[in-house]
Amino acid sequence: MLFTVPLAYLSEKQLRRYAFKAITTWGNAADFRYFLPRLLELLLCPDSELEKDAFFDKMLYAGWDGWPEAEKGAVRQVLRAWWAQHIQHECFFEEELIGWLVRLTGSLEPLLQAWQPAETDWAFENLVRIIPHLPDLEKHIQVLTPDTAAHSMLTLRRWLSQQASVLEAGFFQQEPCNEEFTQAISQAHTLVTGLLADGTTH
Repeated sequence: MLFTVPLAYLSEKQLRRYAFKAITTWGNAADFRYFLPRLLELLLCPDSELEKDAFFDKMLYAGWDGWPEAEKGAVRQVLRAWWAQHIQHECFFEEELIGWLVRLTGSLEPLLQAWQPAETDWAFENLVRIIPHLPDLEKHIQVLTPDTAAHSMLTLRRWLSQQASVLEAGFFQQEPCNEEFTQAISQAHTLVTGLLADGTTH
């Protein structure tokens, strides 16, 4: 049935079961690479019910590391563009995705460069909400990119420490109108300044 519909017109409903069973149960790596452009397009829609973690794992099953550089480059470009839009303008709550993006795009630095917490409300809130989950985030980076995890985690901690002034400004801006969020900002600021204090960012 999936091969009777042009790739660009396949719906998430039609592809959902295949996405879950691809390679491990149904088809092979070549099949998965055929469906990948449409799966990736659907996966990155805000209302998608496809599981990103499972999908990215399928990419490894499909031999991602051995794909031609042109194909990997196209996927990396899409993922970085999605991240830039997502982290700046949408609610981010899946800290494990950063580990996957580092694994698939090859570097944390471009992801952080695209994240400008002082520019949009969502970018700032995403910063506040993710700081308490730093241990989980770092665990995912360690598991998915063991060879470069130390560098990535140091880079992340340095970047977070640089956001202390952004958090402080946001605290005073939110204090008159949002007590709950102000408390979250205060907690995030305390954690970030702790990163500086214990010397882990130097």
